[in-house]
Amino acid sequence: MNPLICDAIRNRNLLQFEYHGLRRIVAPYCHGVSARGSEVLRAVQVRGSSKSGGLGFGKLWTVDAMKNATVLDETFGADDPDYNPDDSAMKSIHCRV
Repeated sequence: MNPLICDAIRNRNLLQFEYHGLRRIVAPYCHGVSARGSEVLRAVQVRGSSKSGGLGFGKLWTVDAMKNATVLDETFGADDPDYNPDDSAMKSIHCRV
């Protein structure tokens, strides 16, 4: 479990990190372990770069691939209408909105 991620979720702070060489800023919603056993984060990317160009919807991020993660002072409203607190991509959940 990554306490930095759970703190961000609990306090509704945005997270910033590098992922596959690109800077991402996300609203973190759910952190746990995937069906494959990887530590993952379900989050909505709100700013930064994206190879797919996709912003504004929930994505699953592998925590091991996240580099230089920091919690930002900026908060977010947990209002994603597509968010499912019982994320089917996770076999166990450490923390969630």
